Amino acid sequence: MNHSRLNSALLALMLVSTSSMVIAQERIISAGSAVTELIYALNAQESLVAVDVTSKMPQASELPKIGYHRQLSTEGLLTLQPTQLIGSDEMGPKSTLDLLRQSNVKVNIVNTKPTIKGLLERIDEIALLTHHQDNAQHIKDEVNKKVTQLSKNIPEKSKQKKVLYLLLHEGRAPYVAGRETTMDEMIHLAGGTNPAQNLISSFKPLSMEAMLSMQPDVVLVSNRSLAKLESIDNIIKAIPTLASTPAGLNKQIIGIDGSALVGGLGLATLEEAARLNTLLYP
Repeated sequence: MNHSRLNSALLALMLVSTSSMVIAQERIISAGSAVTELIYALNAQESLVAVDVTSKMPQASELPKIGYHRQLSTEGLLTLQPTQLIGSDEMGPKSTLDLLRQSNVKVNIVNTKPTIKGLLERIDEIALLTHHQDNAQHIKDEVNKKVTQLSKNIPEKSKQKKVLYLLLHEGRAPYVAGRETTMDEMIHLAGGTNPAQNLISSFKPLSMEAMLSMQPDVVLVSNRSLAKLESIDNIIKAIPTLASTPAGLNKQIIGIDGSALVGGLGLATLEEAARLNTLLYP
């Protein structure tokens, strides 16, 4: 009996040691803020050797930056001697990813679905890739709890505010977020209605006439655009049509953290949805 217990204890110790060695040997590069935030949430950051520039969370500030996740450099990544690159289908270019695979770097692409279901699946995907499956359920429980809390401060459909997101480009017509986007889902989570949802999918330029017909109550722009134009008044001057909408008349133009939209609906998206919810329905 004593020998049996000793053998069981030794086997358990060997399994733990082997698992720890696998984790210790991993050298992970994360491309995309929605990926990086989950690596930290899973407490798997000990394997991180670099992140991309969209990963702006304070915890990652000391790590080397690999540039923009859509414009990765093979040479820059290989100098970090990674064992795997984890990112979304937004990362690239394809030539870089192919060269990394040829160099025996595992290139793992996780889902970018702009839904809560997609987020829950991504938690499991990254937990498996980082060998931290034991921490996944707690994070998923927290996500579901936040969604439930948000739903408690959402008015009935007829009283929901119309919220439009504009992606501003200097010298060009703004792009609008339609259905099948992370922003569309964030608006719904916050209790708003996206008037562009039935007109377009993804991000597309919209005529001033179409924007005027939508009569949004609130317009969202990135914090970066708001900082660049310096004020709400300057945004209205840049897009004069806004002056004839409730959003422009009431100066209901709100800045949003653009990194919360990178790589699918993520934990930061939920935080922005909660902040927006309190602004829409104080």
